[in-house]
Amino acid sequence: MQLIHLSEELITRVVDGREAPVRRIPAATALALGSFDGLHLGHGALIAAIKGAQGRSLAEASCLFTFRGHPRLVLDGRGPLMLTSWHEKLALLQSADLDTVVVADFCPALARVGYDAFVRNFLVGMLGMVHLVGGHDAHLGANRGGTATSLAELGTKLGYTFEEVPAECLPDGRLVSSSAIRRLLAAGDVADAASMLGRPYGLWGEVGYGDGTGQEIGFPTANIEALEADKLLPAPGVYAVKVHVPQDAVLPTDLPGALALHHGVLPEMDGDGELRGILDTDRVVFRGMLNHGTAPTVHPGGLDKARLEVHILDFSGYIRERSLKIEWIARLRDEKTFGSIDELRAQLSRDEQLVRDLVR
Repeated sequence: MQLIHLSEELITRVVDGREAPVRRIPAATALALGSFDGLHLGHGALIAAIKGAQGRSLAEASCLFTFRGHPRLVLDGRGPLMLTSWHEKLALLQSADLDTVVVADFCPALARVGYDAFVRNFLVGMLGMVHLVGGHDAHLGANRGGTATSLAELGTKLGYTFEEVPAECLPDGRLVSSSAIRRLLAAGDVADAASMLGRPYGLWGEVGYGDGTGQEIGFPTANIEALEADKLLPAPGVYAVKVHVPQDAVLPTDLPGALALHHGVLPEMDGDGELRGILDTDRVVFRGMLNHGTAPTVHPGGLDKARLEVHILDFSGYIRERSLKIEWIARLRDEKTFGSIDELRAQLSRDEQLVRDLVR
């Protein structure tokens, strides 16, 4: 997969007419454009459409155009918490077998350019677009002037074809969207969110240092700090999760309790957004039970700030300061204050059994 970065400086110079757009992809491309936050089933349909156009010889290469950061940060001064960090998005896109991913710095110059100039200079001029794929609700350019209708009409002038992809819906008729997934996660409905994502909702986090109370009550926990501060967390509560642990941190005696061995890639980029290498990561997947909350039973009155604590079943290795991947499978219950540590321990035993039953 080729990665092309369009910096704010370059975009501004092209928009202001100080620099001519230079062709970056020699092949004729089928292209889809958007934030692609979450890379859910609806986004998957757009990716399938550009690859399908390539397969029908409407284009020579597949290309996806997306942004670093959310456009609302520039347009409104604030953006939503992200479903997928840039690194998560890049790893998912790499597995989609695309020829090229273009990442642009969404900036004031890009926000003010009209859709026709944007398509002419960037999509056709720079990226060789001959086939554009968009959703029924496509809106592109300043004042959202680039609709499905206007983009199709512009194609007759600039020499590209336009394909409108229908909305993706669940079997019950609900529309798949990033905003719908955010609402489900805010309610703690991680299983329903997974049905829209096409995979469990996940997070990469680093294991910090706790106070040891979990060890004292027989359920040692790893305190997880999300690697990205703007990552959306599901609602507070207790969850059944899968935990991806680096293989080199797993003891041989722990392997019988593992669910799977997973080989994946976590792409790394330099400061300009260019792909500089691939970090191969062999991970062992375990069951876990995660608490997102303030631990009011062991910390009377609760902690000042909610935190993520995960007890990894059948695991005893050393993972402090290591990065783990958490995947939310099901919500078990609300966090609550128990009358004693013994009552908490009994509930945790019931939670553990439920996790063993749910997570396969």
